[in-house]
Amino acid sequence: MKKYTEKTIDFYNKNIDAYTKSGAIVLKNKIDRFIKLLRGKKILDVASGPGHDTDYLTRKGFDCLGIDLSEKMIKYAEENYEGKFELMDFFNLKLKENSFNGIWCSSAFIHAGKKDLDKILTDFSKILKKEGILGIIIPTKQKREKRKNDKRIFTMLNKVELEKLLIKNGFKILFSEDFFYGKMKWVFIISEKNKGGR
Repeated sequence: MKKYTEKTIDFYNKNIDAYTKSGAIVLKNKIDRFIKLLRGKKILDVASGPGHDTDYLTRKGFDCLGIDLSEKMIKYAEENYEGKFELMDFFNLKLKENSFNGIWCSSAFIHAGKKDLDKILTDFSKILKKEGILGIIIPTKQKREKRKNDKRIFTMLNKVELEKLLIKNGFKILFSEDFFYGKMKWVFIISEKNKGGR
């Protein structure tokens, strides 16, 4: 496991209350746009945190697996929400190839090092079925308020940079937008695994 990943896990294990109490409000309109494009029911929720999105997708009738590297987040999710949850590293996915219709990745992609992004997208492509759908939400490049004892890594991308990265790794852009949530600007992109992808 990468050292910066350990620091990120440690942060979320220590600060779980801030994410469970806040409700980590599900951006339902974004998820609903994503699921309308799916050709099947099987979804992977990457870095599912306290489990809100996995729960929402499960209640919508999808077969959703939420994965996270924080033991405390997984424990909380299993005790409080619908859906399946598993402790797993999205840098090293132990999942069958061509097995998911969609991957939902909200606020997680920024915690990877820039050099790891290509590998992560390649792995996403491998586990997605033909014409599988990938939904990504990340905060865009901006000044970030520093928190005490926050040693998480942040790889910040803007909309154009993320689009180029997805296209480079064999994804076709279906929808792309900037939006504001809270005091921050975010990027939301839905892409499709190209027919020629793995």
